[in-house]
Amino acid sequence: MEIKESNLRGNRFSGFIENGNYLSAKVVSESWVGGFIDKVASDSATTGLRSPQFGALCAIRANWTINKNALTVVMPTGTGKTETMLATIVAEKILRTLIVVPSDFLRTQIYEKACHWGVLLDIGNLRETVLKPNVLLLKKGIKDSQTFRSAVESANIIITTMSLVNNMNEDYKKYLAEICSLLIVDEAHHISSKTWRTFKSYFKRNRVLQFTATPFRSDGNKIDGDIVYNFPLALAQKHGYFEEIEFAPVEEFDENKKDNVIAQKAVQVLERDLDNGLQHILLVRAKSIKRARELYENIYSRRYLQYNPVLVESKMSLREKRENLEAICSLNSHIVVCVDMFGEGVDIPNLKIVAIHDKYKSIPITLQFIGRFARTRKDLGHATIVTNIADDEIVEAIEDMYEKDTDWNKLLPLKYSEFIEREIVLQNLVNHFDGAAKDIINLKQMRPKVSMIAYHTKDETWNWGKWVKVFDESTCCCMDNQDDKILVVIEPRESSVRWSTQQNISDLMWNFYVVYWNQDKNVVFLNASDKYKGYALVSKIFRSGVTVIKSEQVFRCLYGINRLALVTVGLNSGIDGPIRYKMFAGIDVAKGISESTKNNCYKSNIFGIGYNGNGKVSIGCSYKGVIWSKWVESLAFWKNWCDEIIDKILDESINVKEIMDGVLIPEIIKNLPSQEPYRIDWPDVLNFKINKKIVLSNLEGDYPIEELDIALIVQSQDNLLFEVKNDFFKETFSLEIGADGYRITSKGPCHSKIRIGNQTSLDLDSYFNENPPTIWYVDCSSIQGNVRINLSKEPGGEFPASSVVKWDWGAKGVNIRTESQLEKHNYTKKTESIQYALISEMRENGVYSIVFDDDGPGEIADVIGIREQERTVRIDLFHCKFSSEDTPGARLLDLYEVCGQAEKSVKWRGKAVEMIGRMENRERKRLKESKPSRFEVGDISKLHKIKNKLFIQETEMFITIVQPGVDSSLLTSEMHSLLVASQAFCMDTYSVPLRLICS
Repeated sequence: MEIKESNLRGNRFSGFIENGNYLSAKVVSESWVGGFIDKVASDSATTGLRSPQFGALCAIRANWTINKNALTVVMPTGTGKTETMLATIVAEKILRTLIVVPSDFLRTQIYEKACHWGVLLDIGNLRETVLKPNVLLLKKGIKDSQTFRSAVESANIIITTMSLVNNMNEDYKKYLAEICSLLIVDEAHHISSKTWRTFKSYFKRNRVLQFTATPFRSDGNKIDGDIVYNFPLALAQKHGYFEEIEFAPVEEFDENKKDNVIAQKAVQVLERDLDNGLQHILLVRAKSIKRARELYENIYSRRYLQYNPVLVESKMSLREKRENLEAICSLNSHIVVCVDMFGEGVDIPNLKIVAIHDKYKSIPITLQFIGRFARTRKDLGHATIVTNIADDEIVEAIEDMYEKDTDWNKLLPLKYSEFIEREIVLQNLVNHFDGAAKDIINLKQMRPKVSMIAYHTKDETWNWGKWVKVFDESTCCCMDNQDDKILVVIEPRESSVRWSTQQNISDLMWNFYVVYWNQDKNVVFLNASDKYKGYALVSKIFRSGVTVIKSEQVFRCLYGINRLALVTVGLNSGIDGPIRYKMFAGIDVAKGISESTKNNCYKSNIFGIGYNGNGKVSIGCSYKGVIWSKWVESLAFWKNWCDEIIDKILDESINVKEIMDGVLIPEIIKNLPSQEPYRIDWPDVLNFKINKKIVLSNLEGDYPIEELDIALIVQSQDNLLFEVKNDFFKETFSLEIGADGYRITSKGPCHSKIRIGNQTSLDLDSYFNENPPTIWYVDCSSIQGNVRINLSKEPGGEFPASSVVKWDWGAKGVNIRTESQLEKHNYTKKTESIQYALISEMRENGVYSIVFDDDGPGEIADVIGIREQERTVRIDLFHCKFSSEDTPGARLLDLYEVCGQAEKSVKWRGKAVEMIGRMENRERKRLKESKPSRFEVGDISKLHKIKNKLFIQETEMFITIVQPGVDSSLLTSEMHSLLVASQAFCMDTYSVPLRLICS
């Protein structure tokens, strides 16, 4: 077959030439029959495919015997994706394959490998009779249609980029889809979902194969296609495909110095490696072209000219970019400054040192980046990462990956598996679905509201095919999962618009129906946009019919939720009359609960928020059988949620009346409570401002809210005083309650403003009037403004003796009226203080890896102790308080504040990693101010290692009140009540035990 490169206009063609012409694609492919040899490199065979290559090939071939669905292969960078592609083509004797890649560099690299089958012949996986393929490299558009068709027809493998193929006219795309039997997409995570969806529409009837290092696209969406093979990163390291990674952190807080410090450290590593005979190249990573140019011009090209630094970025001329890449590849340059590795597929083994000046903002991209320079070659040694761990501008999801002394060689496989395995769990459920709609509807992307109605059934089989009796199969989509017994139906429905009566104007809506049958419990769950049609669906599917689980039984779903506060209560009247239904919300919920106890009313629906021992949850239910939450989650989550809820609903031992008796009831008050307040919290709304920076500003400066304390001062008959403060300022506020409502005013001396995220600043007292703090009283009630919430069942009994620890403080030389161990001005230690004695005891105990003095505004606790146990990490929070008098006694006053501090800190039980991050920041701030370290045992390196452990080990937490002013033998009933109330709060909300160290 005659192919003239002059006609290809800059594109390239390679193949087997005989008698002056290229052999046809068909003739070449016929030589592949029986030409592939299944050979795997092992201890006994030093050549052959690597285990991940062979495993991926087997998975692909096995799945192709069953279906032609799009397949996704997840292989860490450096494990040999290109040879896996080529092995698939030759082993399956694919006549014509289109390979699409994201970059020009990768396109050229794969072309050069494909022209001679990569290393497949050298490692013994091909017989000598196998002819090399005809390969067409499309770098530019071919205007002449006949030339394009002739070149494509002549090729066995066509390689191009997504940008080029997307710019082709529709006829060219259709021709490629018609003549190519396989479409391979490499580095699939770099193609946006919209671009991919458009291009893939031409290849509906073709085999599609995607290769990636992560199943997440750069636009945040997931890659479609079944994950048929996932080679773990841990195995890649174990088999030696990745070298171990050395982490060389710097710690620089000064923004003006950090780039210079990172560069200096990275060049030191480069010099070390070069002196050891390792021809390494230092890659400098920047987040943008502007940043890359700044780093190149101001630092690397100015200070390290002896290593001939070069810059590679997309806006350079092709000639300059090519010359700089050649300088790197030829080792004429040992430093390259770039953005994101200057494109996928760059294979420069000598890239072994990375200076990360700007961190990546997602785990998948970080993993991809790291994989590119951690590849193994015996003569090159290991890779080194240099970055600044004092830079706190980093998302929580990857914070641990940049910490000092991080064991990357354990953490990377963990992170890799964490993200990919989560995807596979959902896929395992979705993959069991059948139905033509699978090609149209991606069930993995579905996020229905967490809601359901449960039905009893006596059937032992289901006839899911009868969905067609309810829906029009010509317009609706249906998918069924026989293993998990789940049916999904998607229905288009037209509805009239509100703004016109014109018949030909309507809205198109899509209704969602999912039916899940739990055979073990004989219960059917329905989640439906249209509940009436949903009921018709389940009635048809189950021959003997279904019976909805409703009435009082449904309210059992509220069981196990502590401190349940109802948001809404709906009541139906049992008597015919003009008012059959009443809805109560906010303060009126109390009236609704009251009326629900009357004989002529019954509960219609309830929605509330409370705690289940692991944090805050929401739950709603109706008399008619609907149960819901505020979550929007995957099908897998919804299925598990249904199973958990039904266990409570079917439990005959649960008494609904007892559940309702424990509900928190709000009421409007006209005076401050007569009881003693002992705790004040920031407004609840601030706890939900996730990822938003909250700052208080005044004449003294700007302060993040986590560096401030809100504390009670005193309550009188007329008002309650509280303050917001830190070491630099204090502002006092007054809360007054009367018949006309409540008012919070600032008493100075500062007048602060609060700013949440990018919102406009507000006067703090004005903000408090809209969002009042929560104030807690010794009778377990709380107020927000003039709304009081009473705990209907106050914890009773005595504080258990087993939770009381008695110390002889006199023998320890402690002045029980001195709390903090550090002098405020010179930071010398006060050996007679309570904290000093506590810390000394903890050090002598020898069980703590970390003892941390956290005393000060914004503290987690006064002292934090962390123990590394066999299977768990135990965190002890100690809250200390000085005695109000010289000798121990039975003073309730000595417990008020410290009990409040204990209750406030319980929230850290659900945020252990964030808590350690807070400790790190407080330590860095302390050192930055040239003050002594907060560590009494351990150091920040040890804390980093423990933080990494939290990703694979469970966390235990214990809270201890330390008050030597309390005499354990003189505890009064009031003191017992307060301690029991605090203990109940800690256990109800986060299941954290509370104990007391006293005299």
